[in-house]
Amino acid sequence: MKRREFTRSHREQIVKRATNAAGYVTCEGCGLVLGRKPYEIDHIIPEALRPDEDRKRPLTIADGQLLGKECCHRGAEGKTRQDVKRIAKAKRSAAKHMGFERPKKPMPGRDFPKTEKPKRTAKDALPPLPKTQLYTSRG
Repeated sequence: MKRREFTRSHREQIVKRATNAAGYVTCEGCGLVLGRKPYEIDHIIPEALRPDEDRKRPLTIADGQLLGKECCHRGAEGKTRQDVKRIAKAKRSAAKHMGFERPKKPMPGRDFPKTEKPKRTAKDALPPLPKTQLYTSRG
């Protein structure tokens, strides 16, 4: 199932909810006054981590939050980076539960004896190559 997006009216209601008494938009993650700084409206619980029954119901404004791009959403310790880690871990545990775990050791094979490699000869021991003539005279 693909990711559900908030409707325009939902986004407007979330922005109104995040607006403080002075009329400035604030980040709901850290409380920073954003002013004209860029922000994103994000799902509180990532869509990939929601159960299938929960995905069937329509989104509400309680499912979203307004986050500043630099401070809480896309920064080094931002929500997106944390969500990606949590989603990858959930996929790994689901794969392990289904029996798709990586093998702990390499597949066993025949133990062939290692062959001796020939020794490299020094360049001085080789005879010089014959000089090739680039141009031939006609005549």
